[in-house]
Amino acid sequence: MRANLFATLVVLWSFQAMAEEAAVPAPVTPPPKVLGWQKSANIGANVSLSSSQDVVGQNDGSTQTYGLNFKGNLNRVSEGDEWRNGLTILENTTKTPAVPRFAKSGDEVKLNTTYLYSLPNHPDFGPYVKGEVSAPMFKGEDLRPTLTTYLIKNRSNPAGAPFTGTSLRLTDSFRPLNTSESVGMFWKAVTTEKLKVEARLGFGALQINAVDQYAVTGTDAATGFVNVQELSNVNQAGLEAALSVKGKIDEKSSYEAGVETLTPFINNKAAGDDRDAMKLTNVDGFAKFNTNITSWAGLSYDYKLKLQPQLLDRAQQIHMVVLNINYNLF
Repeated sequence: MRANLFATLVVLWSFQAMAEEAAVPAPVTPPPKVLGWQKSANIGANVSLSSSQDVVGQNDGSTQTYGLNFKGNLNRVSEGDEWRNGLTILENTTKTPAVPRFAKSGDEVKLNTTYLYSLPNHPDFGPYVKGEVSAPMFKGEDLRPTLTTYLIKNRSNPAGAPFTGTSLRLTDSFRPLNTSESVGMFWKAVTTEKLKVEARLGFGALQINAVDQYAVTGTDAATGFVNVQELSNVNQAGLEAALSVKGKIDEKSSYEAGVETLTPFINNKAAGDDRDAMKLTNVDGFAKFNTNITSWAGLSYDYKLKLQPQLLDRAQQIHMVVLNINYNLF
């Protein structure tokens, strides 16, 4: 009797110990650092062709889109610091039956560098320094299928001067030119094989060289004229905050998202502009999902959002669903 009772207690104690052991999750250890210089470069191309004839609700003709994208990284990692350098180029051009000549539908080149120093006692936390420059590579224009009257407003003629045509040149190559610098503290909140979360908080500055450049701001309901406004240079400094998330769904699919904000307590806003720093906050956000179909082809969705209220009080957004033909240079 006592032996059976003792055996029963031993079994019960064993199950309890096993349950307690299973309830305690195993500590998540970050993947080992790959030290030294690391480089990568990927070039992708995408093509979209469609044609319609005698289709109800559509113009006869063909729609063609050609795109090219490049992403390169050159990073150095040591036990105590990290230096990240990146170059991205995105170019797309499209021709439709409504506008039967090629016009750019995507255009940006961006170069950035970030240095992070990890505190010895807190390797996931420390100071950072960051710099970035971005601009469109080619001229920008507004294209219309029929003759359109534009009302062009600038500093010398605030009321606007009319211009009639099927196209209007808006921006020059490499304008507007955006440059930014920031310094502050970073925190690597999560660092695992499948998920990386990083936050930054610091002091940042932004310069936009946009003088003599123009942007379409809408259509006047009374006259039907397309309003075009001259842009001005922007100089700002203030609080920078950023959050980025990068992860893997499986071996073939990955995602990435991030947002950066700059609240400019120091700015060169025009006289009469009564907006405070919060209303002039710049937002630069993106989201990306990518899945590899084969080793040389992948499907991706890209979303980009840019708010620059002092430059243009309108949300700049880009959506892209692209079938990429990829080639890894190295």
